[in-house]
Amino acid sequence: MPQILASGLLLGFLLALASCGDSSYQVRQPMGYGVMPPGETWVAVDSTYQSPARNMVYFDPTTIRRDGARVTLWQLTDYKVMQGNAPFGRFMLGPHRFFSTKSHKELDCVNNRVRLLASSEHSQHMGTGAQHAVAVAQGSGLPIEPGSINEALWNVACGKTGEGIDYSS
Repeated sequence: MPQILASGLLLGFLLALASCGDSSYQVRQPMGYGVMPPGETWVAVDSTYQSPARNMVYFDPTTIRRDGARVTLWQLTDYKVMQGNAPFGRFMLGPHRFFSTKSHKELDCVNNRVRLLASSEHSQHMGTGAQHAVAVAQGSGLPIEPGSINEALWNVACGKTGEGIDYSS
């Protein structure tokens, strides 16, 4: 029994060591967290809705499109720490990792609902680097929850002038 336990511990240690060798899977914060790429028009969501220790959320005002009571826009979430799971070793397949996501959302200004239209994950901060599309289930959307990022976006998109925007940055 002690031999099996020792073998299991050794195997676990070797797997952990092997996965640390691939620099693309090491968790580190490269320069660029929250730094706007040239030519981008992302505006930070109001700081009362943010969690800067985990991520920062932005929207692009140039992408706001109105169609009656429905408004679409693009949202960017920039994570401070890399998201996703690392694979078990250098040569084993695993999910990709990402530092940011872009989401295309539709907000219903009358019924207070939000629907995700499209989403992508990006290997670097602020929606840069390698892009991976995310499958999105189309449905009727979800209710806007008070205090959520979606409420901040709803305030901006549905005409609550000045609410949901962080003017300090």
